[in-house]
Amino acid sequence: MSVFLNLKSASAQRRQIIWGTIIIVAALVLFWVAPAKAEGNCPPGYFPIGGGSAGWEGCAPMGPSNGGNSSSSDSGPSYQITSVPRRPTELGFMAAAYHTDTGAYWVSIKVKTLEAAKARVLDACNKATGGGCHIAAQLGGSAQIYISEDGMGQRYIEGAVGNEMLLDPNVSMRSCLKNSFGCDFYTLYNADTFFLDVDPDIDQAQDFFPIIKLIQSKWAMVVQPTKPTAAHKKSWLISGSEDSEATVNKILDRCTADTGVSCTVSAYARTGQKTTDNGRVEMNGVLVHYVDSQGNNYWTSALPAPIKRKKQKSNFGGFMPRHPDPETVKERVDRFCPSKCRIIATYDALTPRLQVIEDAP
Repeated sequence: MSVFLNLKSASAQRRQIIWGTIIIVAALVLFWVAPAKAEGNCPPGYFPIGGGSAGWEGCAPMGPSNGGNSSSSDSGPSYQITSVPRRPTELGFMAAAYHTDTGAYWVSIKVKTLEAAKARVLDACNKATGGGCHIAAQLGGSAQIYISEDGMGQRYIEGAVGNEMLLDPNVSMRSCLKNSFGCDFYTLYNADTFFLDVDPDIDQAQDFFPIIKLIQSKWAMVVQPTKPTAAHKKSWLISGSEDSEATVNKILDRCTADTGVSCTVSAYARTGQKTTDNGRVEMNGVLVHYVDSQGNNYWTSALPAPIKRKKQKSNFGGFMPRHPDPETVKERVDRFCPSKCRIIATYDALTPRLQVIEDAP
């Protein structure tokens, strides 16, 4: 009997221990689950876990966050992007100088003042050529300088502002088309910007000066009396001469001395280097003497043969348009002659000559 009572007592003690353990575990679970179910979320710094088919719910600590403001569904780390301040800049000035007898040009950009830009290119040009340089363009801000090239290799410089080039592609060849023939776009330059947080003594300007030996062009010019009479049906021609200014003065003086009246240049040609598919090619322009069906005598300049050009891409995308300008002897005469014309003679720029040419009947 005592053994049975002892067993019963031991069994009751085991049940008491088991139930006590269950009660303690249940209390701990309720401690964590109750706030989540009562408030519908977890304490700050925790996110809900379990629920659904799991059969239980609870909260787990979040990972590190930026300021503790991450949403409960984002347990990954957060990132902060730091912006780098831009350096202060200012639009610069630019200028271009040229030398007629070499066909070369000098361009400087990112210069701090317009006067400094002009002085910079003029000084470099005159030092390289011995003098006779001129300013072709001077601009600042949102501007460009365009360089074009005629059929004889002469460079023409044109300045434009804003998006003028986009509105009219021929802006780049405006001067060339007005004064010569066979014009092609060559290149362009932007004024660009310089930094304001740099030592003022540091030169930030950028130069585009010739790096090859400069070659003097040979010139051919034909002049006629400004108001010709029956006694003045002649033309005065000079060719094979360097120094365009001295050449034109020499032939004008000769014409005036022979006629007693003022004279003017009717046409000119020159030697030079033209950009083609074969690189820089030596060109030798010609003067063309022709007569129309009424016996009127005319002069123009041309090339003895067509140029094989290389297509050049524009800085604005695509290929630069080329103006369909006649350039060979026959093309030039056909363009200007109002009726059926005869070509009398051609005179190249390279061969030295000084002569008076009678009008053809």
